[in-house]
Parts: sequence; structure tokens; C-alpha cells
Amino acid sequence: MIPQAIASVGVYADLWSHLKSMSHALERVQGARTIKDIAELDKARLVALGDFVKKELEPKDFADMLSSGAFFSRKSMGLSYSMDTDLRTILQDLPSFRQWLKSQKISVKDKSAKLNEALEEYLKNVNESLFPENPPKEEFEILHDLLSKLLLQTESALIT
Repeated sequence: MIPQAIASVGVYADLWSHLKSMSHALERVQGARTIKDIAELDKARLVALGDFVKKELEPKDFADMLSSGAFFSRKSMGLSYSMDTDLRTILQDLPSFRQWLKSQKISVKDKSAKLNEALEEYLKNVNESLFPENPPKEEFEILHDLLSKLLLQTESALIT
């Protein structure tokens, strides 16, 4: 884990904090047994994760994204830095993502849309229900793997 002193300074500290809070929210929601175990903060962080993934994987201007190759989370979170990383590339490289829905032979774009839909549907059901619905296990594992990979890159940027 990154030392607290490093997490509180540096250009990537804010991004690291956002990513870590989303990762913790995913873990807590997966372990929730009752609706009381899912805090409003967890729901808010999952909504932020959904917004982040949607904006990163489904940009409005695809041509601009390809030409710059930048990490676009700064736009969705109001941050002012770039890791020069395309989130779709990271997602495609995850073994859990490659294996997920492999037999259906759907495109990466469709798979990433299904990933975000699963998160949005879960949040909708949690907000409308008195009992927590089981989170989509495979989708949440992929999201957790994605956040873990991004956290590693961010920690590297913080340390160097």
C-alpha cells in the first residue's frame, strides 16, 4: 500500500484517492449482507465509478481520443493531468475481461457497455429495494481488476 505521506502529495494523489475509494466501495458492496451494510458513500462512489467508466470507455468524440491517446479521467473528475493511457487498452489486457463473455464473441465496445450496464442496473436495484441484490460477481471482479491496475500505475507515478 502507498504510504500516507506520498498519498497526500504529488500530482496524482487526487486521482489515487478517487480510484482507491471506488475500489473500497466495490469491496464493501460485494461483502454486504443487508442493505444497512451498503453506505450512501459506497453508493456514491459506485455512481462515480459508473460515470468514470462510461466517460472513459464511451467518449463522445472517438477521433479525438484516438489522436491524443490521453487518460481522460481528468475531464470526468476535473483533474488537470494525464497518464497517457487509454483505459480501453488496459481493460482489454485484463485476463478477466478477455475471458468474460468470450463464448458470445462480442466486440470490446459491447462488452464494456455491458460492464457499465451491470453496474448501473445494480445501483438502480439497490436504490429501489429494501434488500441488497447480489452484485454481478464477474462484472465487479473485472471493475476491481481495472481499478487495481490503475492504482498501480498511479502509485508508480506518485513515487517517481
